[in-house]
Amino acid sequence: MHLRNYKRTFYAAGLVLCVACGNSKKQQQAAMMAGKMKATVVAAEVVPTSYTVVEKFPATLMAQDIVQLRSDVTGFLEGIRVKDGSRVSKGQILYEIDKSRYSAAYGQVAATQQQAEADLAQKQRDYERYKTLLDHDAISKQTVDQAYTAVLTSKANLAAAKASVARAGTDVNHALLRAPLSGRIGIVQIKVGDIVNAGQTLINTIVNERPIYADIDIPQARLPEFIRIEGGKTENRFYIQFGNGERYAETGKILTINNIVDQQTGTIRVRLVFQNQDETLKSGMSCVIIMQYATPATQLAIPAKAIIQNLSETSVYTLTKDNVVKPADIVPGAVTDTMLLITSGLKAGDRVVVDGIQKIKPGDTVNVAGAAAGKQ
Repeated sequence: MHLRNYKRTFYAAGLVLCVACGNSKKQQQAAMMAGKMKATVVAAEVVPTSYTVVEKFPATLMAQDIVQLRSDVTGFLEGIRVKDGSRVSKGQILYEIDKSRYSAAYGQVAATQQQAEADLAQKQRDYERYKTLLDHDAISKQTVDQAYTAVLTSKANLAAAKASVARAGTDVNHALLRAPLSGRIGIVQIKVGDIVNAGQTLINTIVNERPIYADIDIPQARLPEFIRIEGGKTENRFYIQFGNGERYAETGKILTINNIVDQQTGTIRVRLVFQNQDETLKSGMSCVIIMQYATPATQLAIPAKAIIQNLSETSVYTLTKDNVVKPADIVPGAVTDTMLLITSGLKAGDRVVVDGIQKIKPGDTVNVAGAAAGKQ
């Protein structure tokens, strides 16, 4: 009886072992089948065509000239000769500073100059008379030399007096503050009777906003493209868009491209110019610059979702004629709708994976869904 139970136990264990072996083989077969299964992706063929591109760049408007008005003489503000916000012309009198002390100083140095002129005239006559006496041996040469030295001293004194008069005259003239350039004046910062300290007190600001500038920063990889635009080799239009979505009617153009790349951002600054004849645009305004242009019919583009971004590198997965995955580095351009323009890295006829990227890796052979499966 004991022997019979032992045999039954041994037989049951054998059955369990056989079942386990069978399950293991099935799992191995399933794993092998899974390894042979191809991922299915969606691909798009790169076809050259023309695109209308609209790009946006943040910008701040900047006047051609911004001049802060400060006096170089000290005194009380005596008069305001211009209305706030009006247009002024170069040389126009804007403000008047009390000049009584400067006029008095001018009168004093002018009198000093007259004295110096009279003294020089006297010394010159003495010298001429001494020279005549010397010709007749009626005076010593030393006396003549001393007279000549006196003439030179008087000339120096007269020159110093004239310099003092010129300086005092400048102070009198600068008590009338004139516009250093043509433009629109702002709101005066002081009132009549306030003290104006030379070189310190800000009186007002003149801004010349015709034309006005807008600076944008572009990636350094696009520098050749903007150089072509600057040279007139491609037709591009630049617009200003305000915060409410409205566009300024006047178009702008590239004035200059900076000569250095910002090492921190990898961008280079481009300055645009707008004539701003109606003076709607104001210095300091924040806006969006819209660049609109049509590409040539040979332009290549791919769906933006096909892009693989890794740090500073941009790439896509392409397919060979045997549907083998092959990575390709690209230089991207502008985005138009859902399409990304390609500057370099692809050619017409290439097939790019646009869906299923996360399921594949370089070297995989894949199935291509849809009509794209038959394209090579």
